[in-house]
Amino acid sequence: MLATPRHAKLLYTGDGLKSMRDARDLKASIRQKALMQGVYSDIRIVDVTRVLAGPYATMILAQLGAEVIKVEAPDGEDSRRLPPFWGGESTTYLAVNQNKKSVALDLKQVAALESLRRIIDRSDVFIESFKPGTAERLGLGYDELVKRNPKLIYCSISAFGPGPLGKDMPGYDALLQAFSGILKSTGHPGQPPARIGPSAIDLSSGMWATIQIMAALAKRERATGPQKLEVALIDASLNLMCHQVMTALATGRSPEPQGSGAPSVAPYEVFQVGDGELMVAAGNDKLFRQLCREVGLADLPSDPRFCDMAGRVDNRNALHAIVEERLKTDTADNWLDRLGKAGVPAGRMNGIADAIADPLVAERALIVPCPTEANPDLKLLRLPLGPLSVEPTPPPSLGQHTEEILLSTASGVRPG
Repeated sequence: MLATPRHAKLLYTGDGLKSMRDARDLKASIRQKALMQGVYSDIRIVDVTRVLAGPYATMILAQLGAEVIKVEAPDGEDSRRLPPFWGGESTTYLAVNQNKKSVALDLKQVAALESLRRIIDRSDVFIESFKPGTAERLGLGYDELVKRNPKLIYCSISAFGPGPLGKDMPGYDALLQAFSGILKSTGHPGQPPARIGPSAIDLSSGMWATIQIMAALAKRERATGPQKLEVALIDASLNLMCHQVMTALATGRSPEPQGSGAPSVAPYEVFQVGDGELMVAAGNDKLFRQLCREVGLADLPSDPRFCDMAGRVDNRNALHAIVEERLKTDTADNWLDRLGKAGVPAGRMNGIADAIADPLVAERALIVPCPTEANPDLKLLRLPLGPLSVEPTPPPSLGQHTEEILLSTASGVRPG
């Protein structure tokens, strides 16, 4: 973290105001240097998680400057085998493992486990996603590790938590979408449930792990002792639907699938236009009036069915048909121009390939060239960390840093 070194504190006891200014200048210099290297440049994290949730958490911290040691089996973790592949590497693996070091260890071997424990002894954070109980059987449980490293921050990620009801339940993003109600509330009315495209539960669980670790690192500045953190995918899944959960608590009813629409807002959905589709998001009364004026339905807001949001939601199908009939009279480009000038939120329906080719993505510098010898065309997606992020580096090859880390652990010198 960014604590002032002990010798800086001595300056406060010297020559009064000058010493205090010197101390402030030194502290500012230390902070500026740390920011250039990444705010967590003096933090080491040992990561034995797999696939998405844990690796996403540690990638965020790595791009904030932490040294992240990714420990894998000799044949690599599961995400390395997920197609498609680019330059011989899984695109899933490439997506969530930037700025890390890879150490290959066979944790079925006693010597490898002891090597891992020695690495953890000299680390700040340990993060694991074993099935509850597995870490303890391996000798990597919280109680054992904090005896060796009393300042360790220990973070566990599981599907349903370590309690008696959840500890034995398997967990994948799709299962949690089903459990939480996300899957059943997604899709079109009268059609089979639809899985949402991104693995949002895995990724948001990773974000919650990151937030907990960052808070624990901040707490460590004010208090000593180990800290035990816990992230469960079930928690993340329900929090992704926080406003729908509140509706269910209030009404006792589950939200129904709305297609591209939203359960509490209308019109807020995809419409057919003359040459394709257009997303229109008239999210309040003012925007609805502006939309109606622009499409030639200026009197529609005075219709008792549509005069407020509750009425529009109750009568969304009739409203959709009326608005869509007008939108079909012109092209998507023309409607985007007209609605944009009128201040009505509307957007083109893109595929992902269309989106990343849009000039706005280039303006935001979201796609970063990161060539390697094996893949000179490699590009990575920039995390939205702003000026706090370090330069992205390619995900490591399997076991790329094993020798470096094991030798430095044996010598007692932490590599830079």
